[in-house]
Order: sequence, then structure tokens, then C-alpha cells
Amino acid sequence: MNTRDLEYFISLTKLKVFSKVAEEFKVSQPTITFALQRLEKEMDTKLIIRHRTHGDLIVTDSGKQLLNHAQAIIRHFDVAKRNIANLKAKKISIGLPPIIETRYFPQIAQFLKERSLLNNIITYEYGSETTKESLKNGELDLALLGSNNPLDDPSIETEEIERIPFCAYVSKDHPLASEGKIHFADLAKEDFILFKQGFVQNESFNQLAKRNAFHPNVIFRSNESNNIMSLIKNNVGVGFFNSLVSTPDGVVKLEFLDDDMPMFVTNLVYLKSHYFNDFQKEVLDVIRESLK
Repeated sequence: MNTRDLEYFISLTKLKVFSKVAEEFKVSQPTITFALQRLEKEMDTKLIIRHRTHGDLIVTDSGKQLLNHAQAIIRHFDVAKRNIANLKAKKISIGLPPIIETRYFPQIAQFLKERSLLNNIITYEYGSETTKESLKNGELDLALLGSNNPLDDPSIETEEIERIPFCAYVSKDHPLASEGKIHFADLAKEDFILFKQGFVQNESFNQLAKRNAFHPNVIFRSNESNNIMSLIKNNVGVGFFNSLVSTPDGVVKLEFLDDDMPMFVTNLVYLKSHYFNDFQKEVLDVIRESLK
């Protein structure tokens, strides 16, 4: 079996026409036919049946089962190629959610620069949830990741950095600005400005809203903390973030008085199955050193 046969097969289950698959891959139609025959011989079963009356292609149950595995095989093979390319080029890809990047990366970059390693780093800026999925998909070698309380994933090696509380952020002109500390329930009737999907703060916020039995009125979402803070400053709504977020003039940070509040935990993470060569181990050790 080869991966190209699997690629032909995946396309054939979607397009359902041999000639169109051949055109997509710029090969002859018999090439697609022979690839399917090889797979069916290897699997000892029919994968696709031609309905001669209507000219349709029907994917059998065995074909549907192979399709799931074929897609995973191709995905993992593509990841392997990227990882090997990084190893050969002495590159390492790191996921950095925006708020975590602001907090930790300047110090990390300083340590890497001192050891002439900074040019070997490729960074990707996503929210923590998106970063986690990219790590698990093999698109990243390692990441700095935020989680609600300690991260619990059997496939990921986790090195905890620190635990940070969540806070509410309001305009200096907001009635709650002078309180200093509040209960989450005090926000029940407020309008909220939050991050879009992919940010771990949203999960903690939703947990707290459910715990306090109210449905929050979220009037706007953004991926940019600076944009959200500008809106908060103008008293458009209330924000909910961990306390790593920079608080600009005109915005007040309010701590929570609630018991058993979730914590934003920052972690250095990588897949347990990931292979680090000597160069990547050196980068990992420098990052660990910078985070002490």
C-alpha cells in the first residue's frame, strides 16, 4: 500500500467519478482504477461498487471504514513530513496564545537570542484551545498553553508554569469600578465583551455563569485583547480575562470574592509521542530555563 493510492481513494469517495479524480491528480483514468484494485486486494474486500444502471459509485461499509483510517494516515503522514522538514532545517514550531505570548515570550526570546537560537523559532499565535488542537494534530512541536485548572490530557506532556486568577474588567466610569472586589453574580445584568472561540477564558466564564444561574448577554467578541479593552474603556461592556491582560488607563480590574474560582494555568506542553532531536532538546531546555 502507498499513500498516493489512499489519496486517490479519498478523492474518489468524494467525487464519485474516476475521470474527475484522474483530472484532479493529472494522471490517467486507469491509474485510479488500478489504485482501487490494489487497495481492494490488500484489504480483501470490495471498497467501492459501481452501480451500472445509474452509473453511480457506492462506498461500501468496508470502504467507509477504510476512508476514516485513510484520512488519518494522510494527515499523520503530512505531519511527519513537516516535522522531519523542521528537524532537517533546525527549526522548531511553537504555539503562543496572544496573552501568554505577551507575558512570557519576551523573556524566552532574550534567552534564545543569547544562545543564537531565536532565528530557528517559528511561532504561531492562536487561542489556547486552538493551540491545543494544533499541537495534537502535529502542527506544532511544543506550545505555551493556558488551561482551566491543571491540564489533563493523556497524550500531552505538561510542565506547569504558574496559576493566575480570573478578573472582571470595567470602565473607570462603571458603577462597579470603585468596588475593587466583587462576586461574579454582581455581573448578572451586565453586557459582556469577550474573546471569540478558541480561548480558554470562555470556558471558565461559561462555568461561572451557569454556577450563578444567569444567561450572560455577550454583545461583542474579538480575538484582540487591545480591541476589547478599548471597548471596555468606553464603557461599552464588561470583560472577563485572566489577570495577565494589560490594563490600560481608563480600565479597572476587579478581583472576585467567590470561593472555588477556576484558575488560568499556564503550561509548557508537547506531545508525549513527539521526538526531539538534540537541537530541539536544546531549545526546550533554554525555554525551561527562561521560565524559572
